[in-house]
Amino acid sequence: MVDRLRASFLRRAVERYYITQGSKPYFPKVGIHCGNCLIDGEVKFNVWRMAVELKSDKDDILRGLGQLMEALAHGYDMALLVTSQSRAEKLDLKVFQATGIGLAIVNSKGELKIIVEPKLTRIIEES
Repeated sequence: MVDRLRASFLRRAVERYYITQGSKPYFPKVGIHCGNCLIDGEVKFNVWRMAVELKSDKDDILRGLGQLMEALAHGYDMALLVTSQSRAEKLDLKVFQATGIGLAIVNSKGELKIIVEPKLTRIIEES
């Protein structure tokens, strides 16, 4: 039960989900330096990169949103906040829908479910 609250449990769920989708998740132990903050990891799609922030039950959600906004400002195309199902039930989804940041939950079985789809926030210009 304690493992359910840890970021490593959330990380494994994200990795499993996106590997099955054909993407490449990357979660280094020290995080990824992005502007003035560290994000937990990223998922690479064909031409897009999505910043991922993992927040366990005791972590600060507002800080996570700030880290993801900074990641978007520094070149990431999408952003996703991942937390537990019980924590997500207390959040206002309007914040995620208005900012374009995605919200995903991980249940006690380690299954990831997207609640709010992350929106592509950067347009790639063709030359």
